[in-house]
Amino acid sequence: MKRTHLGVYGIVKYKDKLLLIKKAEGPYTSLYDLPGGGFEFGETPEQVLIREMLEETGLSITNYKLSFCGSLCFEHNLTKDKSTVELHHIGMFYEVVIDGLIDVKCEPDGLDSNGAFWFDLVDGDYEMLAPFVKMALGKVGR
Repeated sequence: MKRTHLGVYGIVKYKDKLLLIKKAEGPYTSLYDLPGGGFEFGETPEQVLIREMLEETGLSITNYKLSFCGSLCFEHNLTKDKSTVELHHIGMFYEVVIDGLIDVKCEPDGLDSNGAFWFDLVDGDYEMLAPFVKMALGKVGR
């Protein structure tokens, strides 16, 4: 079985920190991922970005710009029926500008985030980064 997922993701950097979430479910479960997600009916990419940033991190954002689009294809084992799917994950990545390190929502959102946190780009565990995070860092730099 093959599936395609289109999502919108925020890249929020401040000095040597990157805002990430701890994934609670999906193909990146237990990894650190960018805040973001899929479309609800009728939403624009910017509306998805604003909604997902608020839901997953608690941040209300106003200063952002589209940085790049990218995609990955990989196999994913579904937990519900234990089948394997080929997933084509497409992302629209926005750079989000903030004025400083802001307190973020550390508790789970009840959906796919186990809370947000500031990842240390100097001393952080890069093995825990989801593939889209690594892609984003390759495009916008550390």
